Amino acid sequence: MPSSSPYPLPNFLVVGANKGGTTSLYHYLKQHPEVFLSPLKEPHYFSSDIQPENFSKAFAHNKLRDIEAYVNGPMDQDFHAGFVREWEHYCKLFKHAGDAKAIGELSTSYLYSTEAAANIREQLGDIKIIICLRDPIERAYSHYRMNLWTGNSKAATFKEALQEDAAHEPKVWGNAHLYVEIGKYYEQVRRYYDHFSPDNIKIIFSEDLRHDTTRVVRELYAFIGVNPDFQPDTSQRYNEVFTPKFKALTWFLNKSGIRPLIKRISGEGMKKAVVRLLFKGKDDKGGITTEERAMLHSIYSNDIRRLEELLHQDLSAWLQEKEGAK
Repeated sequence: MPSSSPYPLPNFLVVGANKGGTTSLYHYLKQHPEVFLSPLKEPHYFSSDIQPENFSKAFAHNKLRDIEAYVNGPMDQDFHAGFVREWEHYCKLFKHAGDAKAIGELSTSYLYSTEAAANIREQLGDIKIIICLRDPIERAYSHYRMNLWTGNSKAATFKEALQEDAAHEPKVWGNAHLYVEIGKYYEQVRRYYDHFSPDNIKIIFSEDLRHDTTRVVRELYAFIGVNPDFQPDTSQRYNEVFTPKFKALTWFLNKSGIRPLIKRISGEGMKKAVVRLLFKGKDDKGGITTEERAMLHSIYSNDIRRLEELLHQDLSAWLQEKEGAK
């Protein structure tokens, strides 16, 4: 039996995966006039097995801390993420939903969490679930590049980053990077099929979202019950990161606070100049070496085959050598 609330509650959730295209989905959904999204983009409420007290300082620093003050205020400023722990606070995130046809939120931890699927079903019922999946090898590499961009890693190579994370303790969300673990999708996705009607689960592949955006977004709108003919602006690239020319220097500038200070006090011209000085062009993403790819193939191959059977979907492209790998 779904939990009660004095406010409208979500009838759809985007549950992940991290670095799988959820930021783009957020912006496409937010533009639709019949959709209401939580102003706290990722409240992570249903991930009850993920504990903020275990977070590293680097992970926790940009999360909304005073949840109570935020939900009791006008909520006229959007925030990227915070870890809501009280049902009353979660309900208040939707107090301005009005008569929106589709009400939802996006929390990337819901896919990785071992408890979120059951919690969602118990408290919200058999709602619509959207899962955005990406080639797990490319996902892990994108995660590594993001950490270089934000200063959360100074590993000289992707292989070094994978090895460091494999040895990291504690191996929990918000402390370890979980480069490999997040991409083991089979058990994560199966949990949702265990708790929700198959017709209420929508799998979106980020490769399709990137290359056939109009079709995928139209299907998404139809799935959550809003007008599929609405055409959002899909021209902008979201969550774009650049690869550092000097990884150790970029890490130092981030950790010392110099780069964040420059971002706060500088105009757009100075910010762009810093990016040109410290980072490669936006199309120069480096590449995964043959050795790195082979290592990850061996880790993911069985999981991918099991996921293929679960989804009745050919995912062999995820195990093929990519052109230009180096």
